Amino acid sequence: MKKVAIIGSGSWGCALAIHLANLNNEVRLWTFSDEELNLINNERKCMFLPKAVMSKNITATKSYKDAIEGSDFVLHVTPSKFTRENVKKYKEFITDQPVIMCSKGFEADTLYTLDEVLEEEMPNVKIGALAGPSHAEEVCIGIPTALVVASKHQDVIDLIRDTFMSETIRVYFTNDVKGVELGGALKNIIASGEEISCYKEEFLQFIQSGELREEAYQQQTINQIISPKRGKIYDS
Repeated sequence: MKKVAIIGSGSWGCALAIHLANLNNEVRLWTFSDEELNLINNERKCMFLPKAVMSKNITATKSYKDAIEGSDFVLHVTPSKFTRENVKKYKEFITDQPVIMCSKGFEADTLYTLDEVLEEEMPNVKIGALAGPSHAEEVCIGIPTALVVASKHQDVIDLIRDTFMSETIRVYFTNDVKGVELGGALKNIIASGEEISCYKEEFLQFIQSGELREEAYQQQTINQIISPKRGKIYDS
């Protein structure tokens, strides 16, 4: 059994909490909201996941200290625009446990990926990233899916993989943190265009004709960012 701190009580934070709690881990879930705290602790519900049931070994708290102290690892699951603000508030409570970025996106002011924000604020802490393909509404009710954990540290990969792996979630792993972060952030650009295209056939053709070229540009940019030695994704 692991003690897990989750910073952020949105749909993804609650889904991860439910999955880990169902595997008999002790989960402490940080929230800024009194309403969410009461809903989780007293009614065992998640505001954003109507079908979810919050296990009794999930405890919500508004205290960073109470959430993080004594944990084996920390999952950061706040919206990207609040990432640095939250990290600045809780980093004093981090000791030797790794911090895993579970949010996706970029910091608007710096265009940093979110792992870069963690590294800048906590340069001596082991960092990782956790990504899909998966959806909170499916994870919280046990629909089979997969995750990818990325870290430069093999012990962090092993810890997260072994804690998350179950009959319903298969965990892949890689040392390519930047690739995982960029993939999670950039995929929504094409996905949004595809959704718009559902309402206009000509727009769909426009998107499809440009996809391969845009993906090539994105890959070229990613290659320049992450280094000539490409990371690989491994099966567990």
